[in-house]
Amino acid sequence: MDFVERVSRRTENLREVEGACGICHGTLEETISQGGKASTFEEPEGVRAVIRNDEGDVIGEGFDIVWSPAILAAEMDAGLVPERMTFDLSRDALSSEIDIEKVASLFGYGRVLTPSVLALQFVNEQGGRTVIRREGLGVSATMLDKEGGVLATSSVSYCPTCAIAKAAASSEYLFARIKERLSGARNTGREKWERRLENRYEAKGGAVKVTIAENELILADRIVGCCIAYGTTKAEIAAGLIPAEGAKRFKTYCNLCPMKHCWMEKSMGAMGNIVLHRLGEIGTEIEVSADGLITARIPGREAIQGRGTLCSLSALTNMLITAKGNRVLRPSPARRFPDIDE
Repeated sequence: MDFVERVSRRTENLREVEGACGICHGTLEETISQGGKASTFEEPEGVRAVIRNDEGDVIGEGFDIVWSPAILAAEMDAGLVPERMTFDLSRDALSSEIDIEKVASLFGYGRVLTPSVLALQFVNEQGGRTVIRREGLGVSATMLDKEGGVLATSSVSYCPTCAIAKAAASSEYLFARIKERLSGARNTGREKWERRLENRYEAKGGAVKVTIAENELILADRIVGCCIAYGTTKAEIAAGLIPAEGAKRFKTYCNLCPMKHCWMEKSMGAMGNIVLHRLGEIGTEIEVSADGLITARIPGREAIQGRGTLCSLSALTNMLITAKGNRVLRPSPARRFPDIDE
């Protein structure tokens, strides 16, 4: 069997319930396990990804607003993702040219977290709230004002952070506020583009290892993270590309993690998507905010919340682990259980 066929056979076990993020990470693991390689490069309008086979030949390329969906686009271009999923992923996870252009005009160079956090903060300052929900294989975001009116809404996107950035970019008010706030701000993605730095990825057992290289010079070597995005961010810290203040905040994220998810040998995005899928099934609303940390919250008299890294998918996993699981998922009574004498 050639490389594509070997990887494709292994990815057939991926499940739709794990969402675009889980499918992307699962495909990356199988690609690396068969000797393939994956890299990304920041560019002014987003991120370009390249997939190579076990002989070093380029077999797939993709472009999107940030590293993870760009890698998914390259995996799909290479024919490594199960064919039964490709139409839905194209619709629910990959960004349109219009969305790429709008998000890039906010900050550019593959930077979506900072604009997303600012959008969440601006909405909260106005007394509003931001709600996410699972749609198909992706996630959508809706920003509401204090009266419950819609301020902005996103297309279905790869993950919550992508969706929030797209929603913010579609709102004239939020767009103007974010542009003003970021005017003159340091952009790490731009620095990486100017230096033509390469992000290299490995994945195994739910963990991602990221190397940042400047030609033959290794700036960060196989830095471990819980997903493509967080692994890349931690590698940027190791490479000295992120200021100390930001580095301290990301270290706090890690120390708040109750389980170090890699022990579960399942990507954080896959687990978070499963939780979000179940919450959608039972009609539970999820609010997202940013108060120095990304927080996902089930509103109510006794609000249940979880705190995460760059994305509320990790916050949802944190919520499940730190709260009583039956309060979060509200499981139905046991069914198909063997008959027993009471």
